[in-house]
Amino acid sequence: MSRLFKRNPVLRLLSSVKLAIFLFLVFAFSIAMATFIEAQYGTTGARALVYGARWFEIVLGLFVINLIGIFFARMPYRASQTGFVLIHLSAIVILGSSGITRFLGYEGMMPIREGASTDYILSSREYIQLGKAGEEAHWPVLLYKPGENKLSKTLHVDGDRYRVSVKEYWPHFEETLIDAPGGQPALNFATVGSEGMERHTLFENHRIQAGPVTLRFHEGDLPEDVDLSPYGQLSIRINGETTQLNVGFESGLGTILAGHRFEITEFFPDYAARGNDPETAEMNNPMIRVAIEAPDGSRGERLFFAHFPDFSMGHGGEENPFESLDMSYLLNRGIDFAMMDGKVSAKSSFDIKLMDMGNGEVDHEISAGERFEIDSGSLYEAGEFRIVLTDIFESASWKAGLSEVESRPAAVNLSVRGPGGEEQELLVVRGERHPRTFELGGETLTLAFGPVIIPLDYSIYLDDFLLITYPGSENPASYESHVKLYDKEHGVDGKPVRIY
Repeated sequence: MSRLFKRNPVLRLLSSVKLAIFLFLVFAFSIAMATFIEAQYGTTGARALVYGARWFEIVLGLFVINLIGIFFARMPYRASQTGFVLIHLSAIVILGSSGITRFLGYEGMMPIREGASTDYILSSREYIQLGKAGEEAHWPVLLYKPGENKLSKTLHVDGDRYRVSVKEYWPHFEETLIDAPGGQPALNFATVGSEGMERHTLFENHRIQAGPVTLRFHEGDLPEDVDLSPYGQLSIRINGETTQLNVGFESGLGTILAGHRFEITEFFPDYAARGNDPETAEMNNPMIRVAIEAPDGSRGERLFFAHFPDFSMGHGGEENPFESLDMSYLLNRGIDFAMMDGKVSAKSSFDIKLMDMGNGEVDHEISAGERFEIDSGSLYEAGEFRIVLTDIFESASWKAGLSEVESRPAAVNLSVRGPGGEEQELLVVRGERHPRTFELGGETLTLAFGPVIIPLDYSIYLDDFLLITYPGSENPASYESHVKLYDKEHGVDGKPVRIY
């Protein structure tokens, strides 16, 4: 055997110790290079440029061939060379097994909850998925570089060829508003309330809810009348008739509907602080007490809490079932906006204060219903609610971009060219619940980006998941899953298994 390897120059090269040293140095350099790549682009970048690259597979393949060649070139072996034989055989088996796993195996993650079963896994790799007429084609991709990319693949779906190209990739994706022609007027706000700071985008002819306040952006000028019910309204509906009663501190606020008389006898902006001066309390937990008199003279009352519309308390007994009356206490605190010539004006349904950003003191107060011009960057306050207009767009459009928040999902801008040469670009966010649907060449197609579902021949039922901590602490010591395995093909019916 050794003579054959010495005579044949190809076999002599492949079984050379010098080649083994060279391949080992290339392998070591590749691992070191992958470490720096991973630090910059993450594990996906290291896998795309090194571990999953074709050249790295060729290096490992030559390494296996070289080890096999060295093993056979030095036959026969003496007993004293047993260690050499075992080391070489071990290396060959390890590398060969890795190759089998790499090219013939697959891996993924099984999402499963206690009391539920799962018969599929989600692939560890990400795919671009193109579908049509119930058929789907997958393209595995390793995207790591933010910005422009130049990857493309021809996919065959339902007998047609489609060329799918990656134009741009964002590892952490977000859309931002920019000034662009053909867009729509929009305003950006930052608000602070009981839930902390939130950011909002309000387009013309739309409304949004910012905590307890409704923000409305009108086309054209502001409406003449603004709903001036800063403390909310009592809404009543009886036999198809409806009415609203503004809530306030005035005594004797009442109305009559369908022969019933209603009167607000108590109002507390903050029910928990009802022992204090009610007119100085914030609208933290508004409550009203309503006295009711029916047409037959029977009387009772009900209590309503604006922040808990499904809860009320009433009196009157079975003979006076006022609980059956359709009544609700609603807050309608709102600010209306309009834009003219790039300037934003507003009206508030409640008193609001313009604050001095320098010293935090009140600059001046704005009464409910008073028109005022709102400046970008100025702070307006009403109790715990604060609002700042951060951006004004006369013509705004969304632009895809890279987010600094690492928890944001990845996204990719894809181009799909059909068999007839027609082409369309779509932005697809990773792991969206539903694939993007679009029309191309008279056909309806779907496009998605993320892991694919790999069906299994068996299912696993999770009985219990245990997180065991170290005594006296909350630090995890171990994890356990108690599952049952079901595999009809092999006659397995609920076999208990402990995974730990």
